[in-house]
Amino acid sequence: MIVSGVDLLTEERGEEKNARRARKWFAKNGPADALPLPLCYDEREALKHGGLDHIVALFARSLAGQSYDWRKHPSFYDYACGVMASKNIIPDVKNDEELKKRFPPSPLKGLQESDLCWEPPVMARLN
Repeated sequence: MIVSGVDLLTEERGEEKNARRARKWFAKNGPADALPLPLCYDEREALKHGGLDHIVALFARSLAGQSYDWRKHPSFYDYACGVMASKNIIPDVKNDEELKKRFPPSPLKGLQESDLCWEPPVMARLN
């Protein structure tokens, strides 16, 4: 299907390919005890029950927002520390002592409090 000169099927296939590559990258670079990176809404929602799985689900959604480009997105560790510092994370995660030790709360520049998705910080213009 082509809309305004954009082939949506090709664009969709490209994002699926990026997502599969991100899953492979996460398997090598994410926590060894984490489940595979969820690639769709239903997979992410199934992991939102607290603990490490919950942070993996949030990371996956944040990474999806960056077209699964893990090179632009903060590492899982940095992201998890940012989530642990957030006022907007569920108490089951925020109060998990093991997670606090593993991912010491540390604010992450660009982490949006509203949805816990990371966006590249806007560069200040030099005048």
